[in-house]
Amino acid sequence: MTIRPNGKRTEIRNLPYEGKGAGYTILGDLIGASRRGQVEYGDGTWTVSRPHSNEVILGLAERYGRVKVIQHGGVEKCVDSCWKEGLPENAWLCECACAGRNHGSGAPYKITVGGGGPGGALSVQASAPHEFYVP
Repeated sequence: MTIRPNGKRTEIRNLPYEGKGAGYTILGDLIGASRRGQVEYGDGTWTVSRPHSNEVILGLAERYGRVKVIQHGGVEKCVDSCWKEGLPENAWLCECACAGRNHGSGAPYKITVGGGGPGGALSVQASAPHEFYVP
């Protein structure tokens, strides 16, 4: 089973089948659903409102033993004084937003913007999804 954010909702894929309508009951009980529409189903995917993500993750992990969580979003940033002038062997000293991941690499991230700031140009790229299992 995989749980991941999608806009204002959290998707639950591959929820084990336990009978007709059981998914509504299982997820509804986990989030304390009090009205229709709080748990939705379509195209093989269940969804709940994003604020209920933690309850769903912990509840499904307790019920089924293990769930895979995929987190999307975030931006990696690095300034040119870091990637150009930093020494890779001193990455732990990096004070840039990249926290040493791009320190002294000689290459900016995918998109470079600005250049008038104290650290020079800023390069950015979308963070890769973070995948992990609970528990």
